[in-house]
Amino acid sequence: MRLRATTLLTAIAVASVTVASVSTWTGGPAHAADAAPGPRAVAATTVGTAAIQANPGNPAAPTATAHTVSANATAVPVKAESVSGTSHDVAMFAKGTGTATVRVTMPGLATSATPVVTPRTLAIATTRSGDTVTFTIRDAHPLVIETPGVRALFLYVTPSETDVPSAADPNVLYYGPGEHDAGVIRPTSGQTVYLAPGALVRGRIDGDGVTGVTVRGRGILDAGDDTSRTDKTMAIRFHDSSDITVEGIGVRNAQWWQTLYIRSSGIDVSWMNLMGTLINNDGIDTDGVQDMTVSHDFVMSGDDGFGWHALDAATNGEPETRGLHADDTTFWNVTGGNPVRFGSSMETEVFTDVSITRSYVLRAKEVALKLDVQDWATLSDVTVDGYHVESQPVGKQAIVMQVLKGPYSNDTGYGDERGRITGITIRDFTSVSADPVTLSGWDAAHGVSDVSFSGVVLGGVPLTAAQVRTNAFVSGVTVA
Repeated sequence: MRLRATTLLTAIAVASVTVASVSTWTGGPAHAADAAPGPRAVAATTVGTAAIQANPGNPAAPTATAHTVSANATAVPVKAESVSGTSHDVAMFAKGTGTATVRVTMPGLATSATPVVTPRTLAIATTRSGDTVTFTIRDAHPLVIETPGVRALFLYVTPSETDVPSAADPNVLYYGPGEHDAGVIRPTSGQTVYLAPGALVRGRIDGDGVTGVTVRGRGILDAGDDTSRTDKTMAIRFHDSSDITVEGIGVRNAQWWQTLYIRSSGIDVSWMNLMGTLINNDGIDTDGVQDMTVSHDFVMSGDDGFGWHALDAATNGEPETRGLHADDTTFWNVTGGNPVRFGSSMETEVFTDVSITRSYVLRAKEVALKLDVQDWATLSDVTVDGYHVESQPVGKQAIVMQVLKGPYSNDTGYGDERGRITGITIRDFTSVSADPVTLSGWDAAHGVSDVSFSGVVLGGVPLTAAQVRTNAFVSGVTVA
């Protein structure tokens, strides 16, 4: 049964926050003219100036004991959320314009422990007094406070909501604060699905052949009982759809890929917090999508954070993938897979005009950035600008590009061909990994070509041409 609460937490109507550049990395230019600027770090202050809307968080989760949080002296609930059987401390708040001074208290914090606000790339300074750490932020951004001997605190800071829909609007599927057993939510064209702060909606969202659908709010979609690895059902799926907006909500406990956009166009995904740790828990996946924007998201994934590919041409046809652009994404990739993967199954001809800027990889399980064409696609015109890998197991590579026949190549008999990789730009890329970069083609007609590396720093050392491993089917590689 679906409950329809009519209580709405007050939203603060404020303008979107502006971001400006900050970088503490060396070894590469910031390319400010080419990439969007990063969030600003500011000095800690007594109390910030921004209006704060504390999010009650997951109503089914107990209050955490390892952390307490306040923002501008407003208490922010911290919940010990269960994600695929593991517990994570999560706090959420929305902020208006101005600064937010955040205080995090960890009872019994060891004197020797040094809390760090990640992404480290943002250079957010902290001060400590006893068990309390204080820092000030100007811009909304997902953060993780990592402290030796203390479980991580996931802090999801979003802009305050504007134009909150009404529960009385017949074109709105409205889920207010509290728990809801919704099952499969199938929005129709023009509808809005709204999850209010403090809402926990058990179910999944499936849109097929719809246009102009919006999914938004600051609540949580828990797909644990309504998705299946066997049936390959996702927490959010839009198929043969257009003009789709997904903004602000959390996703938890999906049993398969967390979200998928397939044979669709005009997609805008922003300010989401996805938390999945199971194998095959991809974060934001695409298949045959045109004109998609992904921005300001936190993606915890048990497999590929971005799995952008083209599967099963016999069923889906060979729609182009074109115009996919991601900015300001924070990745926490565990269990398996890669933070970003363009490839594996690539059963299409055209896969082009792709960019990812301002990426913060807090955890990378396997390869930090992987481009692998295992079918016949030409993967072209790809730009990766501002990609920072802050934690990765020893011996795992930072960058791999391959054209190959592999375990994800077509096995239906539809086609057995190889593709190409060409026109790839990677700049301002830093990684804790010092392993060489690997580029390999399939044969002379199906190779890797025109790859540019600029400002790439691996293990604290600028990349050199000698660190780029290639085979005979790679050409036009430059390192600067």
